[in-house]
Amino acid sequence: MASVQHNLTSVLDPMEHRARYIADLIYEGKIDVNDPESMEHGLIAGLAGAQHLVGLGFLYPDLTVKMAERATQKIIEGQHTGNFVSIELVESMKTYPVGSWGPLIYAPDAGETVMSYRQPIIRDGKFIGIILVAIPVSTVSNIVKTNGLAKDEARFILYGKDHILSQQGFQVQSTELTFEGVAPKLSDISDPVLSTIWSAPRLPFRLIKAGKNFDGHFTKVGDKRYQFIYSSLVGYTDKPLIIGYQLPYEDAAKQLFRLAYAGLAGLIILIISIVIAYIIGRKIARPIKALSKASQEISKLDFGSVNALPPSRLKELNEASEAYNTMLRGLNWFENYVPKSLVRKLMETGEAHSETRSVTVMFTDIVGFTPQAEKMTSEQVAQMLNHHFELLTTCIEAEGGTVDKFIGDAVMAFWGAPEYQVDHAARACRAAFAIKSAIETDNQLRLQNNETPIKMRIGIHTGRLVVGNIGSSGRLNYTVVGDTVNVAQRIEQLGKSLVSEYKDDVLALVSDAVRLEAEDVSEMENVGQHSVKGRDGKIEIFRLS
Repeated sequence: MASVQHNLTSVLDPMEHRARYIADLIYEGKIDVNDPESMEHGLIAGLAGAQHLVGLGFLYPDLTVKMAERATQKIIEGQHTGNFVSIELVESMKTYPVGSWGPLIYAPDAGETVMSYRQPIIRDGKFIGIILVAIPVSTVSNIVKTNGLAKDEARFILYGKDHILSQQGFQVQSTELTFEGVAPKLSDISDPVLSTIWSAPRLPFRLIKAGKNFDGHFTKVGDKRYQFIYSSLVGYTDKPLIIGYQLPYEDAAKQLFRLAYAGLAGLIILIISIVIAYIIGRKIARPIKALSKASQEISKLDFGSVNALPPSRLKELNEASEAYNTMLRGLNWFENYVPKSLVRKLMETGEAHSETRSVTVMFTDIVGFTPQAEKMTSEQVAQMLNHHFELLTTCIEAEGGTVDKFIGDAVMAFWGAPEYQVDHAARACRAAFAIKSAIETDNQLRLQNNETPIKMRIGIHTGRLVVGNIGSSGRLNYTVVGDTVNVAQRIEQLGKSLVSEYKDDVLALVSDAVRLEAEDVSEMENVGQHSVKGRDGKIEIFRLS
């Protein structure tokens, strides 16, 4: 039923679109209705590509008609002043100037009944004429029965409830356009079954229920019963088109009962399967729930709070538990070497492909670390660095920064990747202030414990560089590469020549590029222009005070 209806609309809708297209050309002035040559070219060109279109015409208000005929590719002109069909059409379009499909009309030029679409043309409130598109009903009927479907005479199309759209051998005896007798009545056709579709006793469906897309009933003709299925299509004529299919009741009943028996057998099998599945599901649900819960904890990158899974009697689940426990042990080691904050950001932002973007880079370094470390044991050095890096990492990550690497006693971090941060320069400055405060507080504790205070240098620079996965296929590092990194490190090294001028525990220096980006950071002191190793010219440097 859906295929039949689709075939019908796929033939009629393009006809409607064709009429509207010609109307648009007239409104745009590309076709002049008062220019015979322009009209001739426009109407004949309108036939192109529409193989089912028998004619395309224009009816003027004075009932003059120009019709482009597909068979001859010529314009046929005529005068319909005495034809009531044309008169009624013009009057109705003046009263209700909306394009629409009209009733079936017998066209003597085509020699058969046609379906027609009428598109009125009104410009500046003046009625200019009507575009007419005509397609034979026999063509429509044949296309519906054969287009993408096996030819089947059991299909039918009714014109309203009382007429059939087309009937082989039916002829209209008329030399003029007419509405009368254009389609045979059901009572006049030779098919004893279809002709009694509404008049014979009807029974509703019982095993199946008609829905919104179709309706139907059983009927009895003589000693045989038949089944009808049909649906209505509105809007293509003045009456609804009823698209239907008829078949003997025995054929339909066999399939329905066969389907019922198959459904009953399937229902029994389904019940048995549900019982078995319930029993098995009870046994495997508990370890699966445990695996699901543990996986959710891992998705949060909180490996320390995840417990190992117990073994299972089911081989597959036991293997999954063992594989999970092995993975958990690996992840516990893995999180010590890859920052969880970076992994979490990459999970949120998606693929970490290499790209060029504006990033702020920070370098830190401990002043006089080497001579200080020589007076300490290896365990003391490791303990001091771990504590120091913990303070710095906390401050950096609190401002959305990413710790790239630890280089001896130095830290490299950056802002603006992998997530976009419009205020990446200001974030880096705020992180530097936080580090300064944390180191000053920590130094007070170190003095109380008779330990040497830590002094630091920080260099910050903003610029465009390459950010993404850098390395080989077996060892990747999400990092930043470019001149901005070198400049940030040189600024931090520049602090060696300035550290004697300031008594700060943490000397934080930033470039002029950072100052311009971090406009909301006001605690900056200009320390002049300085040469930076590896770069021509001088860079204006500012101290975070």
